[in-house]
Amino acid sequence: MEKVQLPNQPPAAPMPVVIAGALVKGKENYLAIGAYGVMSMQPPLVYISSMKAHFTNAGIKETGYFSINVPSAGLVKKTDYCGLVSGRDTDKSKVFSVFYGKEKHAPLIRECPVNVVCKVVKTLEFPNNEVFIGEVVEYYADKTCLTDNTPDAKKIDPLLLAGRMYRKLGGAAGSAFSVGKALMKKP
Repeated sequence: MEKVQLPNQPPAAPMPVVIAGALVKGKENYLAIGAYGVMSMQPPLVYISSMKAHFTNAGIKETGYFSINVPSAGLVKKTDYCGLVSGRDTDKSKVFSVFYGKEKHAPLIRECPVNVVCKVVKTLEFPNNEVFIGEVVEYYADKTCLTDNTPDAKKIDPLLLAGRMYRKLGGAAGSAFSVGKALMKKP
């Protein structure tokens, strides 16, 4: 394959889209986030990266908590809307049906198949962004999205961001931590 050098940018791999939830001045607010990831499995640590100007950041700093809500592809319009308008100017508290877990510090979205409550353990400052690292303190999933009591990506139908286009998952490519064993040398 012939390679072409491009301007420096993040890789074009699809990224999961999540909706961060926070209480800002006591009101539910939501923000679509394309910069989300897992940092550690034990303890379960995740991060979201948000531009400093985002209204939601103030609520996360105020309470020390945020939620991560995994929207299905069917929620693409509402998800995109939450990234297009600011909670400073628009009341986003009624976009979704809210519920709370044991921790009452972060709103969870009933329509999203997966929801987690995170307690901020560290905030990283960058010139334009703040990265909130959170420990997962509560985890919820719709029963209909489970297979053998484990969240099933196919049933969740998560929304992905690839460049300037939202995408859906395709078919399976292979079993993780298994398919590569075929290349291991046998003794």
